[in-house]
Amino acid sequence: MSEISDSADDAGALAGAHVLLGEGDAERAERLARALRAHGAASVHTVGSPAEFLRAGADPPEAVRLWDAAVWHTGLGGGDGALAGLLGEWRALLPGVPVIVTDDAPNTRLAVAALRGRAADLVERSDAEGLAAAVARAMAERADPLGVEGAGQRALRMLVVGAHPDDVEIGVGGTIHRRTRSGWDVTVLTMSRGGGGGDPARRRKEAHRAAETLGARLLMEDLPDGSMVDDRATVEAVERAVAEVSPHVVFVHSESDTHQDHRAVHRATLVACRKVTRLACYQSPSATVSYRPNRFVELGEADVAAKLASIAAHHSQASRRWYLDEDLLRSTARYWGRFSQTRYAEPLELVHERYPLGHLPGSHA
Repeated sequence: MSEISDSADDAGALAGAHVLLGEGDAERAERLARALRAHGAASVHTVGSPAEFLRAGADPPEAVRLWDAAVWHTGLGGGDGALAGLLGEWRALLPGVPVIVTDDAPNTRLAVAALRGRAADLVERSDAEGLAAAVARAMAERADPLGVEGAGQRALRMLVVGAHPDDVEIGVGGTIHRRTRSGWDVTVLTMSRGGGGGDPARRRKEAHRAAETLGARLLMEDLPDGSMVDDRATVEAVERAVAEVSPHVVFVHSESDTHQDHRAVHRATLVACRKVTRLACYQSPSATVSYRPNRFVELGEADVAAKLASIAAHHSQASRRWYLDEDLLRSTARYWGRFSQTRYAEPLELVHERYPLGHLPGSHA
């Protein structure tokens, strides 16, 4: 195990942090360590094999005593299954210490393996600054998993309402994943079984798989696909979910949408959630230019990959719908990232909130 000592000022997002780095290339390790130190890391220790990684986790140097985070490059051993196994062994040793996974070309399959291993994030290996940001995020979420100072350890709850299977994954799949890995309880309410787009039984199974991929649970109504209205029955369907979940935050389709089902569900949800603390609208492929987002949720590579994996779970739709193209979905997240000065983001259109933004539980949406 080699140690790269810190010569930088310890101010920054990683102030005083001790990071274990699993990286086999010495030049790459130096570059990554330099970025971590520039953000305040007190020390970065490099190892070059799975055995060394686990051994250092269990027995850190005397000067470290306790790791704040670890970074593991997939090229050091095995495929997707080996990654999940390594992460499982790490959790058994150090359940509270986050691991950020790096890869030369992150893909959906790798992201699913990282998700199963409960990695904190998945970052492109060449992106040193992105890695530093991911480590800082993981440490912040470890210190305050709800993202809210003073919130304690109570779980916050989010309800995400969509008219059809796959609607919420397209709109806020990355946000759902980001919240579930931060300790939120997230429930997806799908108002129909998608009979207009295929076999309802198959689409129901796909919707369950997609929710599981994101770490959420699924509630499903059986309203008529293609002819929903914002009548009492639709409002009551949302009210039942609100009564069961007691959400702090609700997301739903925007009014600025050309799909009649989306507009009907939006209006019904506004009525059913009039007493909910915060309500915001996500963007659908059928949203119009009148959609005006005013909040942007930063996504890590793992969040984007989880979103893509959840959409791929809708096998009956993925190959038929142009708007489910992976390159388009990733490019859209890149576009919205510019508004929050991040690599990826999802947009939200805030409808109401009952507390000032800084005092709302889960104030970062």
